[in-house]
Amino acid sequence: MDLLTLSFAVINGLLIGGIYGGVALGLSLIFGVMRVINFAHGSFLMLAMYCSYLLWATLGLHPYVSILATVPFLFLVGYFVQGVVISPLFKRERALVVEPTSALLLTAGVYLVVDNIVLMAFGPDVRSVAVDITYESIFVAGLPINLARLIGFLAAIVVAAALSFWLKHSEMGRAIRATAQNRDAASLSGINVQMVYNVTFGLGCAVLGLFGALLVPFFSITPNIGLSFGIK
Repeated sequence: MDLLTLSFAVINGLLIGGIYGGVALGLSLIFGVMRVINFAHGSFLMLAMYCSYLLWATLGLHPYVSILATVPFLFLVGYFVQGVVISPLFKRERALVVEPTSALLLTAGVYLVVDNIVLMAFGPDVRSVAVDITYESIFVAGLPINLARLIGFLAAIVVAAALSFWLKHSEMGRAIRATAQNRDAASLSGINVQMVYNVTFGLGCAVLGLFGALLVPFFSITPNIGLSFGIK
């Protein structure tokens, strides 16, 4: 393998790795605060990708423009799933010392529901979005770097920094950090823990709304793509 090919492989590996890290931000946030492993995380990403694809196919919206719709939509989906599906489980097991590990099975059920709904709506066919940025590259030291992947990589860095800043300096962010440290103490101090959980889960899904739209220019979309991202 020559040096040029090796350099190209390393750069692309770094870009894809950074994008996977960005996708995992929401998963880390949810687990850090709620101690819940969201097995449906990949399914929500897949849902965001299909939403971006649908807006492109029906309205002609560029995937990056569709972010304005996919981010709030996925936030609402996450808020609803936590408030309606997962919240009763926390209330039922609130007296337990350990966190409700059964939430893992519950989110696995959500994963099955979301995947099968999308499969029935769109079928098993592979979908893709054809936009100019898919084929555009910039050259650094003579090496071609795909522009869409570079944007996804930079977005992961920006989102991680912005999320960290928000958690440290906003009122809701401080409430989320307090709840993550001690749920019962946070509740006794007047923090609405249920609201914090709803917002946290919504934020975790909103991050997927962003990256779902950023991924469609260079990832083919199928109903099982969420599982591959969830495993990785």
